[in-house]
This record gives sequence, C-alpha cells and structure tokens, in this order.
Amino acid sequence: MTAAWITAILLGMAVLLASVRLVLWYRSAAAPSFKRLIALLSLQPICAVLLFLALFPPAVTVGNATLRIATQGTPRLGAMGSPLILLPEAPDIGAGEHVPDLATALRRHPGTSEIIILGNGLTPRDIEAAKTVTVRFDPPPQRPGISHIAPPSIVAPGSSFRVGGQLSALPRATVELLDPAGQVTDSVQADADGRFALTGTARAAGAVLFTLRVRDGRRTVEQASVPVLVADSPAPRLLILSAAPNAEIKYLRRWASDAGFAVTTQMSAGGGIALGDAPIAIDGATLRRFDVAIIDDRSWAARRGVVMGAVRDGLGLILRASGPIDAATRGQWRALGFGLAGKDGVAPLALPKALPPAIARTRQGIGNDDVPADIALPDEMLPEISRLGLTPDGGDAVPLLRDAGGATLAAWRAVGTGRVALFTGIDSYALTLTGYRTLYGDWWSAMLATVARPAPGMTPITTSGWADERMTPCGLSATAQVERPDGRQANLLPVGGCGAFWPDKAGWHLLRQPGDSRSTPFYVQSADALPVMRAARDRDAMLMLRPPARDDRAATGQPSPGSSWPFALGWLLVSALLWWLERARIGRATVPQSAK
Repeated sequence: MTAAWITAILLGMAVLLASVRLVLWYRSAAAPSFKRLIALLSLQPICAVLLFLALFPPAVTVGNATLRIATQGTPRLGAMGSPLILLPEAPDIGAGEHVPDLATALRRHPGTSEIIILGNGLTPRDIEAAKTVTVRFDPPPQRPGISHIAPPSIVAPGSSFRVGGQLSALPRATVELLDPAGQVTDSVQADADGRFALTGTARAAGAVLFTLRVRDGRRTVEQASVPVLVADSPAPRLLILSAAPNAEIKYLRRWASDAGFAVTTQMSAGGGIALGDAPIAIDGATLRRFDVAIIDDRSWAARRGVVMGAVRDGLGLILRASGPIDAATRGQWRALGFGLAGKDGVAPLALPKALPPAIARTRQGIGNDDVPADIALPDEMLPEISRLGLTPDGGDAVPLLRDAGGATLAAWRAVGTGRVALFTGIDSYALTLTGYRTLYGDWWSAMLATVARPAPGMTPITTSGWADERMTPCGLSATAQVERPDGRQANLLPVGGCGAFWPDKAGWHLLRQPGDSRSTPFYVQSADALPVMRAARDRDAMLMLRPPARDDRAATGQPSPGSSWPFALGWLLVSALLWWLERARIGRATVPQSAK
C-alpha cells in the first residue's frame, strides 16, 4: 500500500469521525440549525480533499517538452507528429520547422527536456547540443559495408604493416588489400562478427594510398582508400644475445639487417670465447643505447637484473625459447607476469597455408623485388617447427601472435616505461627455407614493433576525416596551419585545446606548426566515401548520449507532479472557514430569556 492510499484512508476516517461528532452535536443542541449542520458537513470532505491534493498534487503534462528531430534517412511516415524539426541533412518530408542545427532548435523551443531522433542520427555538429537534454534514439539496422577501419600509424620504408577493421551485415565476406599499383597484397575472409586484419608492405617514403576492397562472392560491395604514411626514421638499434651460435641467430640477424635495424650480436662459444660483433659490456649505460633486445632463455638467467632495470627505463625486450625450459626459467618468466599454462616440453606449431605466389611477391619488401616468391610445398615437406607446450596467457599479458590452431605464440606486457614480450616458437628460422619467408618476417616485425622503444618523430593524425565536415586535431599550437591539396593555406580555429578545420576537398593535407620544420600529412576522405562507417560513427556517438531515466518523468514522456501550493492555499482557506463557522453565531437559533 502506497503512502497516498494510507493518507487517503486516514483522512476519510477523520472526516467520518468529524461528521459523527457534528450529528451528535446537532441532536443534543438546544436550538439546532439544519442549514448550519449541512454547511459544516459539506466543508469537512472538501477540506480533506484539498489537504490530500496539497500532499499529493495531481500530475500535469508540460507543454512542448519533447521535440522530434528529423535527420538523414527519416522516412515520411515515421516523421508524423508535432512539433517536428528538420535538420539540414533531413529529406524533404513535408511540414516541419527547418533549422540550421540542433542548438538553434533548442533556443527556439525553451523548456525542451527531451528530443526524439528520427532517421540515422545526429552528426558531430549537433552532438554537443544534444548533451543538454535527454535523447530517445532507436538506431536503424546497419547497412552492409565497412563499419570500421584502423589504418596503420607511421610505417618505415620496407616494413610490413597491418590494417584492421570490421564489416557490418557481411559475415564471411572476402576482404582484399591492394597496393598503390593495384596488386592484391593480402586477402582474408572476415570472421562471423565481420572482423578482419590484412598485412601490407611499405615501399619508398611518402604518403600513399592502399585500397581496401570488400567482395561478396564475385560482387564488389565496397572499396575504400586506406592512407599509409611511410616515413624515414632513425634505424632501430637491436641487440641479440645468445648462449651459443645457431641457425636461428644467423637468419634473425640477416632478416633484421634487411629490415633496417642496426644489429649488434653477442654469442658465447664457451671457454670465455665470444662471437659476433665486438664485445660490449652488458650494463645499464650500454643498454640505454639500444631500442630493443632479443635474449634466449640460457642467456637470460645471468643478466636478468640489469636487463630488467633497462626495461623499466624504456628498453624493449623479447625473450625467446631455444628449447624446453627448466623449472628455474619457468618461474622467472612467470614472475614477469606471464601465465605459462599447459604442459612442459614442446608441442607442434600449426602453420597456415602458404600465400599465393602473386600475393607473396607483393610482400617481399624493398630490396627483394628480384627474389622469387616463396613456393608452396606439400604437407610432408613442411618445416619442422615447434613451440613450447606452455602458452604465455593469463595475468596482464596481451596475446600478440597465434598459430593457425589458435595457440598463443607470443604475448607482451608493460614493465615500467618499457615492454617485455615472450616468444615460445622454437627454430622459427626454418620458415625462411620454404614457403613461409613472409610469415617469418611478419612474426618478428610485429614483435619488434610492439616492444621497441618509441623513436622520436612526427605524431600522425589517425582520426578519419571527410570533406565538408569539421575535423578537430588536438595537441597543436594556436597558430597551426593546414595546407590543402591545391596549395591553399587555412588557419585552425582553437576549440577547447584542439584546432577546428573544415576541409572542402578530399586528398592529402599538410599540417604545419610554428617551430617545427616537419609537416604532418593526413588524408581526408571524399564526402560520399565510407557511408556505412560514418553512420556507425554517428550511431556510436548517439548511443553515448543521456538516455531517458526511469525516474525522470519529463524525460520519459510521463506526466510530472504539478504544483501543490494552490491546493494548500485552498485547504487553509476552507479550514479557516470551518473554524469561524463553528464558533460564529450565524445560523444559531435565538432562545428567548425567561422573565425574572
């Protein structure tokens, strides 16, 4: 039972008792007045009702508290209702009030507490204004196409890179990455959720466009430009430590040198004999000169203290297994935060199918254009490559590499300002001897790029931008400028610590800041490019706005409690009238006095 019901019952009982008292008074009065009794009996329930309404005022509907906002994709029948606001991108659906933006609509309709969004949703222009009200939005089903693309950051010449993304309403579609020459550099099938990851190879330095193509069978569903910024940077300094010379170190050093690393190798031949480059002291001062180190399990134990000190200062570290590890090494690696779940010993490593020759040739990298593509061998001739039976999952470790069977081959975690990766593959050099030379390069390139100390350089702009839509790059000076593709200059307008810029054409733009001789290229998509991705971006921004709350009656369209003061004033006046009428002599019969 609610408080309103309890109060109503108590007031009803009070009215009943008061009425009984008045009737008894009327019957015992010497000169009763029937009109006076009727007036008092009538005022008792009126007083009770007014008191109840003062305590629980009736709900009222606030006029003009909700606006219906028509955006792009609003159907004509779905826009029926009043009042209706038409934003510039809304279709011509008949009657409605045209406004340039949502903020104007809210100023013209003060007191608006809720907006109902029709169509695909608000654009970034109106998101800030929508944060001041509650928002009702039922997103339409996503159309088939590319809903997200994650382009690479700055890529060094000759290095491989990865492009990730997701498709909507296209499970198991084929996604291809084409290089600037139009050659397919990678092809994958999206998973059940539409996610995909493609690998390409950068060539000479510069700003280039790769192409992402989505095919459903033989039909091309959509294709989009993927900007890739290829820039020269200082050669990463790599230190390789091994307890003995072996084929793994030989091929790893050769690959790293071809990939542009400045490699220093130290190997022990026993009896105090060191092989490789000129001997160096493994101490904190020496390790600060390197960006990343690769150390096998047998070299790790004697140097882990000084190496971990360097990692906390920013050095990248890759620990690799040369074979089954002992209990001491297993405990030390677990102490670094790697789970190492599974059985001791070694396990077979599942390899994917070799790339087709046409795709493998586009992935060879700079300096290997004349090298024949890897050949695909029969299964019985595949290289014998194993991995530790222990997988580095769990804890704070982030999976980095997996084999074709889904087993984790490498994982990494942060330690101080540096990163540590654990690679469980054994004798990975055998990949280079058959049809998996590209896979070998992808593995080591991914691990080194993940953990290496970041080199100083330009900060790329990875935010997607479209022509005729505002972009707001941040971390800029107040006088930053943008050079358009046609050479025109534009100043960025300061907006909350960022700079606002309205590109009017698609293409590569140059961002310039005072005091910095370098310019940062960034790409702007055409206004009609990636429509599904733009719709998904707006949809995600809309779903982050404040929805109607359960206890917010105005926001949910329910009646809100009205004002109680008129009923309280009425109760006070009726109560005063009752008090006066019970004590006044009006209506009382006059009894004549007996003669003395």
